[in-house]
Amino acid sequence: MLKEILKQSGEIYKMNSMKERYIATLVGCALGDTLGMPVEGWKREQIKKYVGEIKKPIEPVKVFDEDGNLIKEDEFGKLKYYLKGLSKGDYTDDTALTLALAESIVETGRINLVDIARKHIKEYDSCLEKSVVKGFGCTTKDAINNLKSGISPLESGVIGGPGNGPAMKMSPIGLFMDVTGLYDYGMHFAELVSKMTHLDTRSIASGVMQAHSIFALLHDISKENFVDMMPKVCLKYEKPLRKEFNGYYMGDLTSRLIWVRDNKDVSCDEAHNYLGSSSNVLSSYPFTLFMFQKFWNDPITGLIETVNYGGDCDTTGAIYGTLCGAKNGMIFPEEWVKELKEFERLKAVAEKLYSLEQRKEYLKV
Repeated sequence: MLKEILKQSGEIYKMNSMKERYIATLVGCALGDTLGMPVEGWKREQIKKYVGEIKKPIEPVKVFDEDGNLIKEDEFGKLKYYLKGLSKGDYTDDTALTLALAESIVETGRINLVDIARKHIKEYDSCLEKSVVKGFGCTTKDAINNLKSGISPLESGVIGGPGNGPAMKMSPIGLFMDVTGLYDYGMHFAELVSKMTHLDTRSIASGVMQAHSIFALLHDISKENFVDMMPKVCLKYEKPLRKEFNGYYMGDLTSRLIWVRDNKDVSCDEAHNYLGSSSNVLSSYPFTLFMFQKFWNDPITGLIETVNYGGDCDTTGAIYGTLCGAKNGMIFPEEWVKELKEFERLKAVAEKLYSLEQRKEYLKV
């Protein structure tokens, strides 16, 4: 009898622990997003000069001269102010589109491209109605406008630069793959959801990689296996590109992930000097994965360090926070969580994703 009670207690603990990791996956995305949001596009040196170090959610940073004029450039380059109408604890397009994907899955019980397209349009239009700029990239905006004009989500994708849009929002598919056990189905749709906005093969590969990464972390993959699997998975989905491809060819994602694998122990500065942290997926995604494995056992420090390297730091923060939550659960500082806008919405949709486990045998996919 005691053995059975202990067995049941263990199962309940495992269930609650995994449920927490689902919540932390989405909350981590939003927290990393809101940490980087105030200085999106800034260089590391600019963050140090005007902020010092970002250690918690803060208001969007604006720098004025002694006459009260907004400073748009300093000795390090342009000071970018992308986000209009946002305040401390707000998230950007990274979390908005993650929620769009997650809420579509829980409402339909499956991965439905048409409904996901509707949810993307709804999030985008909501920002326009509120006159809030959340940092939607040009490729994503063009694709959403294609969807709004009636183009099928199978044909709405845009050939632009290698953006990181697919990687930033793909975690709900990784959660779906875990809860249903439909790995191949999930990977197939991760590719289609990526193509709905981005046609650059490197962007597509990053989206599929992120879905796989969430699935792998929920299955407690080791650091060594995580680092080793990155280029292997990427290679399956990244198709070769001609160097003249739309004028954007700057290498392939797989080779950058091989660099991370082979240089996993170098310093953060060395990795950033080589990879960078711009919105180019060849930069932001490998750098985030490098930082995640580098701080495998000290993830909150790693998240702070990643954001403070600047560049597309709302997205590198969102991707890192997502990975961190899937691996570690709700280890984020309480003061961060208290500042986060729409925490209850994020928590609710994560719980509903987890509850798919209770009815997965009824899913009609």
